[in-house]
Order: sequence, then C-alpha cells, then structure tokens
Amino acid sequence: MSMMHASHINPDTELKALLDGMITVGMSGGKTEKVTVYSDWERPTNGLPADFIVIYVNGNIEGVGVKVDYASGYLLVSLYSKLNDDGSVKANRVKKILEQFDTVVEGASTEHYFYRYDMDRFITPTSPNQTSGYSVTSLNLRWHTKNNFNKQ
Repeated sequence: MSMMHASHINPDTELKALLDGMITVGMSGGKTEKVTVYSDWERPTNGLPADFIVIYVNGNIEGVGVKVDYASGYLLVSLYSKLNDDGSVKANRVKKILEQFDTVVEGASTEHYFYRYDMDRFITPTSPNQTSGYSVTSLNLRWHTKNNFNKQ
C-alpha cells in the first residue's frame, strides 16, 4: 500500500483547470469574455481584469491515516468584480457569473478530486471593498480525493 504525500494534494489547481475558460461574463455589444481564474497564491497584485476568481485552500486538510489514500478539506472560491464608478456593486453581473457555478462546480469531479458546496456555510454575500475597488463574493466548497488518487 502506498502512502499519501502532502505535496501531491492540490485541489485548488485541479479546480482552477476545470473552471478555466468555463465561466464567462457579458460584455457590451453582446460579446462574452472568459473570467480569469487563479489558484491559491497565483493572483498578481497589479494588472487585474474587471472580473476574476481566486481559489483558496481554506483551513486544514484532513486525512484518515498515513496509509489510507484519502484526504478532504475546504476551498474558498472568491469572485472579484470591479465596482461601478459610484462605488456600488454590479449586482446583476455578479449574479450572472455566480449562476454558472451551480452547473459547473456543484458535484464537479476532476481527475483526483470531487467537489460539493459546503451546505452549512456555502456563500458569503457580496460585499464591496472601496479600497480595492472590487466586490467580493465567496463560495465554500468541500472536496475529497477520489479512489484513483495514488494510482498515478
């Protein structure tokens, strides 16, 4: 039996790969644009788009035992949207982006992980941050490894 290695547990990067190119936002003239997705610690500090998503590892990663190929934990998926010029939230825009999560994220499965909303605390309501100029909406996801995790 193989041992699970902490360095191989990357639920944020697999979810990023799944979401990359899947979430879009409407632009003027009826066009759409893909929403940029960053995994934990990849987000740059400048040159950010009007809308982007950051996936954070949220809290401890739990295991069953050293020799058991199973781990689980939480991810925080945060949507950042540029505020209107008057500092108000672009509520319609945020809602349209979030609606896409219901079909893409809930029950999603990647090569090594399975994702579900954490129903006890699945959304942190949209709040404006006047300092950054963005509103932030966060979704809590629970993840766990799949049976093929150490069969790579």
